[in-house]
Amino acid sequence: MDEELVSQLNDAAEGFIGPLRLNDGFDQLALDELCRQIDQLGQQWRAAEVIPKSAALLLSELYPAISACADLYAGDERQRMIDAAVRVGERVTYALDPAGEPEM
Repeated sequence: MDEELVSQLNDAAEGFIGPLRLNDGFDQLALDELCRQIDQLGQQWRAAEVIPKSAALLLSELYPAISACADLYAGDERQRMIDAAVRVGERVTYALDPAGEPEM
């Protein structure tokens, strides 16, 4: 089960971040899917004492990866990516913090 969740999260992350790195632009649907996968992970693991290292590594890389991609863009597109990085970071915090509240 854990491997499947991590694989789905990885696919969603790559589906959003990959095109950003290639300067292909911002995909709102891919961002929404990434957030959905983070939320699903949170439902499964929020109360867990430990999570797989592969998930922890992936989650820790999301904010900086998206934030770094913002440097490839300008204007409104750049701001959308900064906002996306913050949104993803908040979702990760909520997913792992049993006392956290979702930021929509």
